[in-house]
Amino acid sequence: MHRIQTVSGQTILLDGAHNPDGAEALRIALQEEFPGANPTMIFGVFRDKDSTSMCHSLAPLAGRILLTPVHSERTEDPSRLVAACRESNPRAQIEVCYSLAEALQKASTVPFVVIAGSLYLVGEAMELLHLAGVSETDEKGLNEWQPKR
Repeated sequence: MHRIQTVSGQTILLDGAHNPDGAEALRIALQEEFPGANPTMIFGVFRDKDSTSMCHSLAPLAGRILLTPVHSERTEDPSRLVAACRESNPRAQIEVCYSLAEALQKASTVPFVVIAGSLYLVGEAMELLHLAGVSETDEKGLNEWQPKR
C-alpha cells in the first residue's frame, strides 16, 4: 500500500516496503502506475531486514538513490547499502545521506520522489514534510493508511 502526496509541486510516493515482498510489490506498482518515471528514491532500512533483496527490487527503477538511516537504533548503516544498489543499477547516482532531512533537501527540486524501506522512515518523512497523519512510532496506523484522493 502506498500513499501519494503532492508537496510544493513534487509528487512524493511514500511506501513502507519494509521487507522483500513489500519492495517487490512497490516495484510492480511503480512499473504499472508510473512506467519509465525514473524517480529519485530515498531508501532506509533496518539492519535485520533483507536489504540486499530490497535493493535488487527497487534500485533498478531509480535515476538517483539517496540512502539514509532510519530514526531507530535498529537502522542499517546506509553506506552498507551502496554495493547492492550499485550492483542492481550501475547507472544510478547513489549518495549516502546522514539523515532523512538531508535526503529530502537533496531531493527538493526533483519532480518525483519515492520514500521507502521502513514504516518508521515513512513516518519521519510525513513529520518532516508536515503531512497530516500518523506518528512515526504508530506502525499499525501506518499499515492502515489509505491514499488521499
